[in-house]
Amino acid sequence: MNNPFCSYNIIPSDSNNLPPYSGKLQEYWMAGNGVFLRSHRPELEVCQEIAHCTVGNLPQIQPYFRLVPPKVPASTISEIIHICLEAGEREVLFYLGYTNQWQLHVPAQTASRTSVTAMESSFNSTYETALIEIHSHAGAPACFSTQDDIEESGKFRIFAVIGSLPDRPAISVRLGVCDRFFNIPTAWIFAL
Repeated sequence: MNNPFCSYNIIPSDSNNLPPYSGKLQEYWMAGNGVFLRSHRPELEVCQEIAHCTVGNLPQIQPYFRLVPPKVPASTISEIIHICLEAGEREVLFYLGYTNQWQLHVPAQTASRTSVTAMESSFNSTYETALIEIHSHAGAPACFSTQDDIEESGKFRIFAVIGSLPDRPAISVRLGVCDRFFNIPTAWIFAL
């Protein structure tokens, strides 16, 4: 059966490069150094290892992460942290999109000390086009929770969580590709 969203591939033994994107949401590639997941959208390209193994006679793939827009400026992060501090112990949700510059959107939301939910439809354009989704954990550590895993599954975007407020603000960042998450350095996304 042909999957309209995924392709499953073996890197050709006579190739040192991956072919152009297939147009599928996810491409799985078996190579000499493991199995890789490749995906892209206009602002982001990624190829990450999902299983390490050695497969003889196949070329290796070099994983990569390419953010097309410039890093999110420190002034935007300062604004986000200021909004989080104003919210006190309540969590806050943010969307960041990019069209010639970063646009910060704080959707209408219901929030408590342990959760935050946008009141806008998921078909809202700021939600649909967001490249980065950020939420705060107020005074709790900047760690992704099991609930975060559930809520962030099925999306292809960058996720960040801000925590340890107000004393030692910290940010953790990961890339979500459908149902897989890859922790990535904060410095790849944010100019701090």
